[in-house]
Amino acid sequence: MTRILIIGIESIVGANLAAVYQETHEVSGLSAVNGVQIANCRITPVNRLDAATLQQHLQATHPEWVIFCGAAARSCWEQNTTGFDDSLAVSCAQAAAKAGCDFTMISSDAIFSGPWMSHAEDDEHYCGTPQAARLRQIETEVMSAHEDALIVRTNAFGWSPLVDQPGFAESVLQMLERADTQSLDFLRHSAPILATDLAELLLKVQHTDVCGVLHLAGAERINPLSFAERLAQEAGLHLPRIERQAALSEPVTGFGCGETTLSCRTACSVLGQGMPLISESLSRFLGQLQDGFRDRLRTAQTSLSRVA
Repeated sequence: MTRILIIGIESIVGANLAAVYQETHEVSGLSAVNGVQIANCRITPVNRLDAATLQQHLQATHPEWVIFCGAAARSCWEQNTTGFDDSLAVSCAQAAAKAGCDFTMISSDAIFSGPWMSHAEDDEHYCGTPQAARLRQIETEVMSAHEDALIVRTNAFGWSPLVDQPGFAESVLQMLERADTQSLDFLRHSAPILATDLAELLLKVQHTDVCGVLHLAGAERINPLSFAERLAQEAGLHLPRIERQAALSEPVTGFGCGETTLSCRTACSVLGQGMPLISESLSRFLGQLQDGFRDRLRTAQTSLSRVA
């Protein structure tokens, strides 16, 4: 049984990876907040993640695979993109290399911004924000720290383990139930993927020799408003009519605010399969309410707070 350490297990990606992997692996995690409990996972809240603390947890858990889910692992469509600082991924990669562990960093599609419809791993149409430039530098440093590291760029949605901090999809579902979707826009475009679908694809990639940068995302380009329309259709809810702007007077700018759609041709070739359609992902997302999956992410309905 492979031992996995997920750093940032309180994030949507981290929590969903843990909930999927605990069925066949021994999963432990480090959380930036108190109170997170996921079925069959050993979770430790940490108030300061430094080299010494990380080494302590590596020695305690003896993982064979370390997965880092910092702020970049959170969808750029989220309002809350906090979490472990992504710069910590470098020291985590160094520690994993020293311990002989595999290392994966979950990164973001928001490093890109147009003008093309989709971006391959070697595309250079980068977002011009300092945030995007910093993330690209961190990716480079991670690869220098661990020569076999895997950096996965994505835009994942799913159920949050934090009852009081719903993710993008759950927030949209709540808006639809209130018939209030005025905050949704149709300017940003991406190829979002359900976090549990990401988990299954990532596990398949882990069984290959792939390293470096890899894109894992959905098969369809979509914007937040279209996402809401598709979610409403799957959930049988009404979507209030929202008037779309006919033309833009200037290009869309900002981290994750423009065209960030990822091309996943490399991953499709490696895995021998296509990426999931948005209708499939949304159907599974809603089904997780009925099959108990969301409850396994929220085994403790306690008040959650950042580690003091």
